[in-house]
Amino acid sequence: MAPHSKFPKSAAQSNEPLDPDGWDKDPGRPLGLRLLALLGALSFLALGVSSLLPTLQRTEPAPQPKEPAAKPSA
Repeated sequence: MAPHSKFPKSAAQSNEPLDPDGWDKDPGRPLGLRLLALLGALSFLALGVSSLLPTLQRTEPAPQPKEPAAKPSA
């Protein structure tokens, strides 16, 4: 008894030739979705850079308070 798959064979697995009209080619994403993905990627990058900035900035040591000059005792 041959194993039975509940999923149909894809065009790449079957012996049938691919459709000459090109139905299997990915037409790409619409411009709106591409811009939205770019905005999301840039936002993610900006969030990562902004979270790292405090660790990358050089901090100056706090100024030491000046001690008053010792008055000579008489």
